[in-house]
Amino acid sequence: MRFSLALLSSLLVAITACKPASFKSVDDAALLTGENISSDDASVGTGNAPAVVVDELIEAVEVTTVETKLQLPEETPPPEEVKLACADAVKNGTLKSKAFPLFFPAKTMTCEFEKNDNLSRKNEVLRARREEFVELPLEGMTRLCNMKFDAPQQVMRFDDEIMITLNSLVVAASQDYSTKSKHLEDNLEVYPNGLTVDADGLVTYKWLPPNGMQNLEYFNGKLAKYCLGLDPSKPDFDQLCRIPKTSTNGNMQLTLPQDAFLKLAAKAGLVFDKQIQSVPKAQLGFITTGDNDNSDCQHLDFRMTVTIDYIP
Repeated sequence: MRFSLALLSSLLVAITACKPASFKSVDDAALLTGENISSDDASVGTGNAPAVVVDELIEAVEVTTVETKLQLPEETPPPEEVKLACADAVKNGTLKSKAFPLFFPAKTMTCEFEKNDNLSRKNEVLRARREEFVELPLEGMTRLCNMKFDAPQQVMRFDDEIMITLNSLVVAASQDYSTKSKHLEDNLEVYPNGLTVDADGLVTYKWLPPNGMQNLEYFNGKLAKYCLGLDPSKPDFDQLCRIPKTSTNGNMQLTLPQDAFLKLAAKAGLVFDKQIQSVPKAQLGFITTGDNDNSDCQHLDFRMTVTIDYIP
Protein backbone atom coordinates (compact mmCIF):
# COMPACT_ATOMS: atom_id res chain seq x y z
CA MET A 1 0.00 0.00 0.00
CA ARG A 2 1.66 3.22 -1.01
CA PHE A 3 1.03 6.81 -0.42
CA SER A 4 2.71 9.96 -1.44
CA LEU A 5 3.17 13.25 0.26
CA ALA A 6 4.90 16.52 -0.24
CA LEU A 7 5.12 17.52 3.30
CA LEU A 8 4.78 20.58 5.46
CA SER A 9 3.56 20.89 9.02
CA SER A 10 2.74 24.26 10.57
CA LEU A 11 2.08 24.16 14.28
CA LEU A 12 1.28 27.60 15.70
CA VAL A 13 -1.64 29.41 17.22
CA ALA A 14 -3.01 30.10 13.73
CA ILE A 15 -1.40 28.97 10.51
CA THR A 16 -3.41 27.36 7.65
CA ALA A 17 -5.48 24.84 5.93
CA CYS A 18 -6.12 21.28 5.00
CA LYS A 19 -7.98 18.79 2.73
CA PRO A 20 -8.93 15.21 3.41
CA ALA A 21 -6.09 12.88 2.57
CA SER A 22 -6.62 10.77 -0.52
CA PHE A 23 -4.56 7.71 -1.23
CA LYS A 24 -3.72 5.57 -4.23
CA SER A 25 -1.18 2.96 -5.16
CA VAL A 26 2.10 3.80 -6.86
CA ASP A 27 4.51 1.21 -8.13
CA ASP A 28 7.81 0.51 -6.38
CA ALA A 29 9.86 2.26 -9.05
CA ALA A 30 7.76 5.42 -8.85
CA LEU A 31 8.13 5.46 -5.06
CA LEU A 32 11.91 5.65 -5.34
CA THR A 33 12.29 7.70 -8.52
CA GLY A 34 9.53 10.29 -8.03
CA GLU A 35 7.98 9.65 -11.45
CA ASN A 36 4.41 10.59 -12.45
CA ILE A 37 4.23 13.61 -10.19
CA SER A 38 1.44 16.11 -10.60
CA SER A 39 1.23 19.49 -8.87
CA ASP A 40 -1.09 20.59 -6.13
CA ASP A 41 -1.14 24.32 -5.47
CA ALA A 42 -1.07 25.05 -1.78
CA SER A 43 -1.10 28.38 0.00
CA VAL A 44 1.22 28.58 2.98
CA GLY A 45 0.05 30.54 5.97
CA THR A 46 2.29 32.99 7.75
CA GLY A 47 2.06 34.77 11.06
CA ASN A 48 3.76 37.50 13.04
CA ALA A 49 6.78 36.29 14.99
CA PRO A 50 9.97 37.64 16.54
CA ALA A 51 13.22 37.62 14.56
CA VAL A 52 14.27 34.01 14.05
CA VAL A 53 17.74 32.69 14.92
CA VAL A 54 18.57 29.74 12.64
CA ASP A 55 20.47 26.78 14.10
CA GLU A 56 22.68 24.32 12.19
CA LEU A 57 21.17 21.51 10.11
CA ILE A 58 20.20 18.45 12.17
CA GLU A 59 20.05 15.08 10.40
CA ALA A 60 17.70 12.37 11.61
CA VAL A 61 19.00 8.99 12.75
CA GLU A 62 17.23 5.66 12.57
CA VAL A 63 17.00 3.82 15.88
CA THR A 64 15.33 0.85 17.49
CA THR A 65 13.05 2.37 20.08
CA VAL A 66 13.26 1.34 23.71
CA GLU A 67 9.88 2.39 25.06
CA THR A 68 10.27 4.11 28.41
CA LYS A 69 8.05 6.27 30.56
CA LEU A 70 8.73 9.98 30.32
CA GLN A 71 10.53 11.44 33.32
CA LEU A 72 8.87 14.76 34.07
CA PRO A 73 10.50 17.53 36.14
CA GLU A 74 9.32 17.61 39.75
CA GLU A 75 7.48 20.88 39.29
CA THR A 76 5.38 21.14 36.14
CA PRO A 77 3.64 24.51 35.78
CA PRO A 78 0.06 24.27 34.49
CA PRO A 79 -0.42 25.20 30.80
CA GLU A 80 -2.58 28.16 31.81
CA GLU A 81 0.35 29.67 33.72
CA VAL A 82 2.70 29.21 30.77
CA LYS A 83 0.14 30.72 28.41
CA LEU A 84 -0.08 33.89 30.52
CA ALA A 85 3.72 34.13 30.68
CA CYS A 86 3.94 33.81 26.89
CA ALA A 87 1.31 36.51 26.41
CA ASP A 88 3.30 38.83 28.69
CA ALA A 89 6.47 38.07 26.71
CA VAL A 90 4.71 39.08 23.49
CA LYS A 91 3.58 42.36 25.06
CA ASN A 92 6.97 43.32 26.49
CA GLY A 93 8.98 42.14 23.50
CA THR A 94 10.95 39.40 25.27
CA LEU A 95 9.58 36.48 23.25
CA LYS A 96 12.36 34.81 21.21
CA SER A 97 12.28 32.44 18.25
CA LYS A 98 14.77 29.83 17.04
CA ALA A 99 14.65 27.65 13.92
CA PHE A 100 16.06 24.14 13.60
CA PRO A 101 16.50 22.89 9.99
CA LEU A 102 15.93 19.12 9.90
CA PHE A 103 16.78 16.52 7.27
CA PHE A 104 15.34 13.02 7.00
CA PRO A 105 17.43 11.13 4.39
CA ALA A 106 15.59 8.85 1.97
CA LYS A 107 14.95 5.30 3.14
CA THR A 108 14.88 2.97 0.15
CA MET A 109 15.01 -0.42 1.85
CA THR A 110 11.87 -2.27 2.83
CA CYS A 111 10.78 -2.80 6.44
CA GLU A 112 12.92 -5.03 8.63
CA PHE A 113 10.21 -7.66 8.86
CA GLU A 114 10.69 -10.12 11.73
CA LYS A 115 13.34 -7.93 13.38
CA ASN A 116 13.29 -5.33 16.16
CA ASP A 117 9.75 -6.23 17.26
CA ASN A 118 8.47 -6.15 13.68
CA LEU A 119 6.35 -9.11 12.61
CA SER A 120 6.21 -11.17 9.41
CA ARG A 121 4.43 -9.84 6.32
CA LYS A 122 0.63 -9.83 6.31
CA ASN A 123 -1.59 -7.82 3.99
CA GLU A 124 -3.75 -5.06 5.52
CA VAL A 125 -2.28 -5.44 9.01
CA LEU A 126 0.30 -3.15 10.64
CA ARG A 127 3.26 -5.50 10.85
CA ALA A 128 6.38 -3.32 10.78
CA ARG A 129 7.62 0.21 11.29
CA ARG A 130 10.76 2.31 10.79
CA GLU A 131 11.51 5.01 13.38
CA GLU A 132 13.77 8.02 12.86
CA PHE A 133 14.49 10.73 15.41
CA VAL A 134 16.14 14.10 15.79
CA GLU A 135 17.02 15.80 19.06
CA LEU A 136 16.17 19.48 19.35
CA PRO A 137 18.55 21.22 21.81
CA LEU A 138 16.57 23.66 23.92
CA GLU A 139 19.34 25.22 26.00
CA GLY A 140 18.52 28.74 27.14
CA MET A 141 14.75 28.23 26.88
CA THR A 142 12.78 28.40 30.13
CA ARG A 143 9.27 28.32 28.63
CA LEU A 144 8.12 27.00 25.25
CA CYS A 145 5.23 29.04 23.87
CA ASN A 146 4.64 27.33 20.56
CA MET A 147 6.16 25.38 17.66
CA LYS A 148 5.86 25.80 13.93
CA PHE A 149 6.75 23.04 11.45
CA ASP A 150 7.54 24.20 7.92
CA ALA A 151 8.63 22.19 4.90
CA PRO A 152 9.48 23.61 1.48
CA GLN A 153 7.36 22.69 -1.54
CA GLN A 154 8.74 19.24 -2.25
CA VAL A 155 7.85 15.78 -3.40
CA MET A 156 7.78 13.21 -0.67
CA ARG A 157 6.64 9.66 -1.15
CA PHE A 158 5.96 7.40 1.78
CA ASP A 159 4.63 3.89 2.22
CA ASP A 160 2.41 2.83 4.00
CA GLU A 161 1.66 5.56 6.57
CA ILE A 162 3.57 8.25 8.43
CA MET A 163 3.40 9.76 11.89
CA ILE A 164 5.18 12.72 13.51
CA THR A 165 5.73 12.58 17.26
CA LEU A 166 7.21 14.81 19.94
CA ASN A 167 8.59 12.98 22.98
CA SER A 168 6.34 10.01 22.13
CA LEU A 169 3.19 12.10 21.77
CA VAL A 170 1.54 12.20 18.35
CA VAL A 171 1.57 15.57 16.58
CA ALA A 172 0.22 14.48 13.18
CA ALA A 173 -0.48 11.25 11.31
CA SER A 174 -1.72 10.34 7.86
CA GLN A 175 -4.22 8.02 9.57
CA ASP A 176 -5.52 7.99 13.14
CA TYR A 177 -4.58 4.82 15.07
CA SER A 178 -5.97 5.88 18.44
CA THR A 179 -8.86 4.41 20.39
CA LYS A 180 -10.92 7.39 19.18
CA SER A 181 -10.35 6.64 15.48
CA LYS A 182 -13.52 6.10 13.45
CA HIS A 183 -14.13 4.46 10.09
CA LEU A 184 -15.05 7.08 7.48
CA GLU A 185 -17.88 4.97 6.04
CA ASP A 186 -19.89 4.04 9.15
CA ASN A 187 -18.40 6.41 11.78
CA LEU A 188 -17.78 3.52 14.17
CA GLU A 189 -14.68 3.31 16.37
CA VAL A 190 -12.29 0.69 14.99
CA TYR A 191 -9.42 0.32 17.49
CA PRO A 192 -10.48 -0.64 21.05
CA ASN A 193 -6.80 -1.50 21.63
CA GLY A 194 -5.40 1.43 19.66
CA LEU A 195 -3.11 4.20 20.88
CA THR A 196 -4.28 5.67 24.18
CA VAL A 197 -5.93 9.09 24.37
CA ASP A 198 -5.79 11.00 27.64
CA ALA A 199 -8.30 13.45 29.12
CA ASP A 200 -6.67 16.33 27.20
CA GLY A 201 -6.98 14.50 23.88
CA LEU A 202 -3.24 13.73 23.66
CA VAL A 203 -2.32 10.49 21.87
CA THR A 204 0.69 8.46 23.03
CA TYR A 205 2.69 6.62 20.35
CA LYS A 206 3.64 3.01 21.08
CA TRP A 207 4.54 0.13 18.83
CA LEU A 208 4.16 -2.85 21.14
CA PRO A 209 0.84 -3.90 22.72
CA PRO A 210 -1.07 -3.20 24.83
CA ASN A 211 -2.31 -0.04 23.13
CA GLY A 212 0.41 -0.17 20.49
CA MET A 213 0.21 -0.08 16.70
CA GLN A 214 1.70 -3.51 16.12
CA ASN A 215 -0.80 -5.90 14.47
CA LEU A 216 -3.67 -3.41 14.23
CA GLU A 217 -5.85 -3.83 11.15
CA TYR A 218 -4.77 -1.54 8.33
CA PHE A 219 -7.66 0.42 6.78
CA ASN A 220 -6.10 1.78 3.59
CA GLY A 221 -7.42 5.31 3.16
CA LYS A 222 -10.55 4.63 5.22
CA LEU A 223 -9.62 6.48 8.41
CA ALA A 224 -9.37 10.19 9.11
CA LYS A 225 -6.06 11.96 9.49
CA TYR A 226 -4.93 12.99 12.96
CA CYS A 227 -3.82 16.53 13.76
CA LEU A 228 -3.11 17.56 17.33
CA GLY A 229 -5.89 19.61 18.88
CA LEU A 230 -8.26 19.33 15.92
CA ASP A 231 -11.58 17.48 15.75
CA PRO A 232 -12.25 15.62 12.46
CA SER A 233 -16.01 15.93 13.05
CA LYS A 234 -15.85 19.72 12.82
CA PRO A 235 -16.71 21.31 9.46
CA ASP A 236 -13.43 23.25 9.32
CA PHE A 237 -11.18 20.22 10.00
CA ASP A 238 -10.15 19.80 6.37
CA GLN A 239 -9.21 23.47 6.19
CA LEU A 240 -7.04 23.21 9.28
CA CYS A 241 -5.35 19.86 8.71
CA ARG A 242 -4.10 19.52 5.16
CA ILE A 243 -2.34 16.59 3.54
CA PRO A 244 -1.88 16.84 -0.25
CA LYS A 245 -3.23 14.16 -2.52
CA THR A 246 -1.08 11.18 -3.34
CA SER A 247 1.61 11.65 -6.03
CA THR A 248 1.43 15.44 -5.86
CA ASN A 249 3.80 18.30 -5.20
CA GLY A 250 2.49 20.36 -2.30
CA ASN A 251 2.50 21.02 1.40
CA MET A 252 1.14 19.58 4.59
CA GLN A 253 -0.23 22.24 6.89
CA LEU A 254 -1.56 22.04 10.41
CA THR A 255 -3.21 24.73 12.46
CA LEU A 256 -2.54 23.87 16.09
CA PRO A 257 -4.40 25.63 18.90
CA GLN A 258 -1.89 27.00 21.38
CA ASP A 259 -3.77 25.37 24.25
CA ALA A 260 -3.17 21.95 22.67
CA PHE A 261 0.55 22.59 22.25
CA LEU A 262 0.96 23.78 25.84
CA LYS A 263 -0.78 20.65 27.13
CA LEU A 264 1.52 18.52 24.96
CA ALA A 265 4.58 20.41 26.21
CA ALA A 266 3.55 19.83 29.82
CA LYS A 267 2.91 16.11 29.38
CA ALA A 268 6.07 15.67 27.26
CA GLY A 269 8.24 17.21 29.97
CA LEU A 270 9.12 20.24 27.86
CA VAL A 271 9.09 22.60 30.83
CA PHE A 272 11.80 24.35 32.82
CA ASP A 273 14.08 21.94 34.70
CA LYS A 274 15.83 23.53 37.68
CA GLN A 275 18.71 21.05 37.55
CA ILE A 276 19.80 22.03 34.03
CA GLN A 277 18.36 25.57 34.24
CA SER A 278 16.59 25.07 30.91
CA VAL A 279 13.99 22.99 29.08
CA PRO A 280 15.16 19.41 28.36
CA LYS A 281 15.79 18.23 24.81
CA ALA A 282 12.83 17.45 22.58
CA GLN A 283 12.89 14.24 20.55
CA LEU A 284 11.04 14.59 17.26
CA GLY A 285 10.02 11.27 15.72
CA PHE A 286 9.23 10.37 12.12
CA ILE A 287 7.64 6.93 11.79
CA THR A 288 6.75 4.99 8.63
CA THR A 289 4.74 1.75 8.66
CA GLY A 290 4.21 -1.29 6.48
CA ASP A 291 2.11 -4.42 6.10
CA ASN A 292 3.59 -6.70 3.44
CA ASP A 293 5.04 -4.86 0.42
CA ASN A 294 8.66 -4.46 -0.63
CA SER A 295 8.19 -0.68 -0.73
CA ASP A 296 6.84 -0.43 2.82
CA CYS A 297 8.59 1.67 5.51
CA GLN A 298 10.16 3.83 2.79
CA HIS A 299 10.22 7.53 1.98
CA LEU A 300 12.16 9.97 -0.16
CA ASP A 301 14.37 12.78 1.19
CA PHE A 302 12.41 15.09 3.43
CA ARG A 303 13.41 18.49 4.79
CA MET A 304 11.60 20.41 7.47
CA THR A 305 12.25 23.38 9.75
CA VAL A 306 10.97 23.46 13.32
CA THR A 307 10.70 26.97 14.74
CA ILE A 308 10.19 27.40 18.47
CA ASP A 309 8.83 30.51 20.15
CA TYR A 310 10.15 30.67 23.69
CA ILE A 311 10.92 32.74 26.75
CA PRO A 312 14.66 32.83 27.59
